[in-house]
Amino acid sequence: MPRRVLSAVFAVAALLVSGCSAITGESSGSAPSGPLEKSRINVAILPTVEIAPLQLAIRSGFFREEGLDVNVTIAGSGQQTVEGMVNGQYDIVYSTYPPLILAHAKRIADVKIVSGNSYAAPRTAMLMKSKSSQLKTAADVAGKKVAVTAKGTLAELMVRSAIATQKVDDKSITFVEMPFPDMPTALDQGRVDAAMMVEPFVTAAERSVGASPLLDLASGPLNDLPFTGFGATSAFVNAHPKTVEAFQRGLGRAIDASSDRTKIEPLLPESAKIDKDVAAQTRLPVFRANLDPMLIQRVVQLMTDFGLLKEPIDVAPLLLKPPPARTQTTATTQR
Repeated sequence: MPRRVLSAVFAVAALLVSGCSAITGESSGSAPSGPLEKSRINVAILPTVEIAPLQLAIRSGFFREEGLDVNVTIAGSGQQTVEGMVNGQYDIVYSTYPPLILAHAKRIADVKIVSGNSYAAPRTAMLMKSKSSQLKTAADVAGKKVAVTAKGTLAELMVRSAIATQKVDDKSITFVEMPFPDMPTALDQGRVDAAMMVEPFVTAAERSVGASPLLDLASGPLNDLPFTGFGATSAFVNAHPKTVEAFQRGLGRAIDASSDRTKIEPLLPESAKIDKDVAAQTRLPVFRANLDPMLIQRVVQLMTDFGLLKEPIDVAPLLLKPPPARTQTTATTQR
């Protein structure tokens, strides 16, 4: 059973890539008319539960109805997706907010945040420990090794913030970078003392290696923190406005539908080959597409508090407006 559960999680990466369609078309009504500037786009994602709305949009044909074909690629961290966006490998990327904001603040790229996606909900982001761990409180994490997908991401910030809230010196922690699927084994083998994990890896780690939560990183001050979104360069947005709006509308429909757990949970065993029991136990974040500058400014404040930014920046200019409503569609499916 443990090996099967871990294998199921690893299968997310292979199976998420498969959901795309070859579609061209045009939209009319209050949305801009005429064909899209680019009908096939490359989108980079991470294999986490937060990507479920994108899966739903692909599987339900929401992008197809917009005349858009979304080609999905798996990356190891939000940092990697943003790097791929900067070098032109990807058109739109999924990430937590810090890598997008950092790329803009450091003038690596003129970044636009295209859509919101998920917000932190209790027990969706956890600091996990091994079955044999002697860690009992946040104070015990001082001086220890903690796994995160990448430094400079929301994973690191949430750990630092939660630890600091417990009056523990966050600077004493050594952060070790590794992909989510590697964390359960690293915990079990003692290569790290704790790991920042999100779903479905939290539930899978509990079942596979007997890992258990040490701290709920998405509760208290961090509850409802803007967690993940989709970004692109200004160059891509300006050159492909109709394409970006088509992506926003298709994803927005799916995010609205994702408030109903029954729309999301069936995707986990079907598309990720996760055991139905694991899917039933997997905790979901709050899904919202809106980009609230006041809420996203909370992320900037965390980045400033913990040294990722020297001074705060105003995120409002980075946030793309929602697309015009789409009242009528004409689409042609190419087979």
